[in-house]
Amino acid sequence: MAGSLKLTPSQASDVEAASEAIYASAADQVISAQAGLGRDLLALATVFLIVVTCHLINPLLQFEVNFGRAFRNATLQPVLAVGLLICALMLISNGAWGGALWRSLARNRLRLAASVVLFAYTAIALLAIVLRFNLIGAILGLPQEGFTEPVSEDGPVALFETALTITMALEYLALAAVVVLWEPWNRMPVYTRAVRRNAPVVLVALAVLVIWEAALVVFNIQQFLLPRPSVIIERFIDTYHRGLISVGWNTFQNAFWGFVVGCGLGILTGLISARFTSFSRALLPLAIAANSVPIIAFAPIMNNWFGALNPASKIAIVAVLTYFPSMISTVKGLTSVDTLSLELMQSYAASPLEIFRKLRLPTALPFIFSALKVSTTLAMIGAIVSEYFGGSTQGLGYRIREDAALFKYPESWAAIIVASVLGILFYLLVSAVERAVMPWHVSFREE
Repeated sequence: MAGSLKLTPSQASDVEAASEAIYASAADQVISAQAGLGRDLLALATVFLIVVTCHLINPLLQFEVNFGRAFRNATLQPVLAVGLLICALMLISNGAWGGALWRSLARNRLRLAASVVLFAYTAIALLAIVLRFNLIGAILGLPQEGFTEPVSEDGPVALFETALTITMALEYLALAAVVVLWEPWNRMPVYTRAVRRNAPVVLVALAVLVIWEAALVVFNIQQFLLPRPSVIIERFIDTYHRGLISVGWNTFQNAFWGFVVGCGLGILTGLISARFTSFSRALLPLAIAANSVPIIAFAPIMNNWFGALNPASKIAIVAVLTYFPSMISTVKGLTSVDTLSLELMQSYAASPLEIFRKLRLPTALPFIFSALKVSTTLAMIGAIVSEYFGGSTQGLGYRIREDAALFKYPESWAAIIVASVLGILFYLLVSAVERAVMPWHVSFREE
């Protein structure tokens, strides 16, 4: 364009810069018009993890504040810190990596400063939680072991309070950085569409809760039959810091590893079954038979094989439950290839590996991820039910059973809330991986 108008080099440079600005603005408008709430959920998750890690960094919050006590599980803390790192990097990148990310940050100094602040806080949290090296404590001369136990009255309380002040100042800066990177004021059209789309669902949910609460009061239904939602929420707030989050995490670990083993084996045997039909015909009846057996029949057997106190017995039950859906969906996806597409690739002398990589696998991915999302709920169900039949006392299944036996029904329902939240987060995690692996799929396009 600049050459056809016979512009001077300076004028051509100005025209090129203006064109790039116009194209960038148009692209931003298209992206904003097609955006969903994924970035907002990512920002909210980052905010939550910043608040949690701030409570874990200082013993005055971790051991003396209820919110900090709720996350004292030794295996949960590193996961939260790594989760903060992943969320922070995704929020900073905004879909761009490498040179494109650096150019994007260089054009916006405020975003660059916010990215530096958020990354610095994340690094401090990782050092303190994962590597057990509290940088603030080291600067103030506090012993590192003092951050892993409650502060005694004769200890250096004043120094720990100073460390807490610095930590909270860094927390506020990190939260401000998240808001700058999030830019919610530029996403009002997204929120408007989300409200219109989700308003009926929210209204129905609220109506159910109101009817539930009112019906129990009007008909004088006893609490041991069904507690009121307000009572359940109140009891959850009173008990979540007394090991409820910890036992939920213990159950989730069994569900997760059983999910990995069961779905991994299911996908692997699905790949083999799709390639060798005789193997599929031999394996399919066995898979159907195993999937037809109730969980309560498997639980005593697995406890006998692996030991009731061994987490492997719970993982094995979850693996059996999640194996069948993943295997069937993998076979279905790999054999649902469009005939014309297959013939076209064969006419171009494509190798079987190229056909698998470029045609069969992309076709099978939607089927596989559908099975994985279904398996998240099956995994949580299997892990909780398996704990009913023996095992560690630090699990949701045991907690629900014991509270119900002692007529502590609100406490049982509070544990059910934790199980539901973990199941939803598990489902959202798999959905996020699905969106990252196959962003080209039609289901992720704006209708």
